[in-house]
Amino acid sequence: MRLSAFNLESIASLTATDELELDLVGERKTAIFAVIPDNDSTFNFLIGMLYTQLFQMLYYQADIVHGGALPVPVHFLMDEFANVALPDEFDKLLSTMRSRLIFVSIIIQNLAQIKGLYKDSWESIVGNCDTLYYLGGNEQSTHKFMSEYLGKETLDTNTYGKSSGRSGNYSTNYQQAGRELLTPDEVRLLDNDYGLLFIRGERPVFDKKYDILKHPRINETTDGNAKPYLHGKIKYSIDDWQNILLSDREYELLSDEDMDNYFKQLNSK
Repeated sequence: MRLSAFNLESIASLTATDELELDLVGERKTAIFAVIPDNDSTFNFLIGMLYTQLFQMLYYQADIVHGGALPVPVHFLMDEFANVALPDEFDKLLSTMRSRLIFVSIIIQNLAQIKGLYKDSWESIVGNCDTLYYLGGNEQSTHKFMSEYLGKETLDTNTYGKSSGRSGNYSTNYQQAGRELLTPDEVRLLDNDYGLLFIRGERPVFDKKYDILKHPRINETTDGNAKPYLHGKIKYSIDDWQNILLSDREYELLSDEDMDNYFKQLNSK
């Protein structure tokens, strides 16, 4: 049963009340960090549910409440994109969200990941992203894609010929030839200090990566000798939560078969 995880007390208590106020995300500055383990995907579906509800709420707020666009833009930084269950028809959401001031940064390790998730529509997802930044990798199809994405350059070639003898002559041959800006092998061998940036309507950019250690707020991270953030540390939104009166009635999640029997009993009365 897909909802069996909610029989766990920890999951039931986590989702019993709304502490995130998702309806206010597009109305005031808000930061939500959804941290998932990289070695266990058992409860990753919770993040998928969060994404689904948040997109639905943001679309409703933009279209119905605010007349087409959110007052405060919302930006999703989707790291571990390939490891989280996303809303149905995410590719269609991606093509319509920008007008509502909803933006997404998709982070993947290689194109094979997104091809595995969206076999028939992965090109649509890439095409709906106005900016693509390639940091490097070691996956062959990604190298080929980046090489083709860069396009070709035109090379001018001059060939000179000279023959000696009583009837010697001299000739010049001029021709143009096309070549990839970077071949797949050259993409694979890119220096780790450099990246490829593609912006819609602009020529590709080959430039040095930003040194994160030079960020003005690096001292707030562990790389800048700050104390590590303790994930999982319990912080309650209600200080006096232990004195809240709860119902003594127990609840039980019913299977589809139990639900059918329940409604049959109601109809027979």
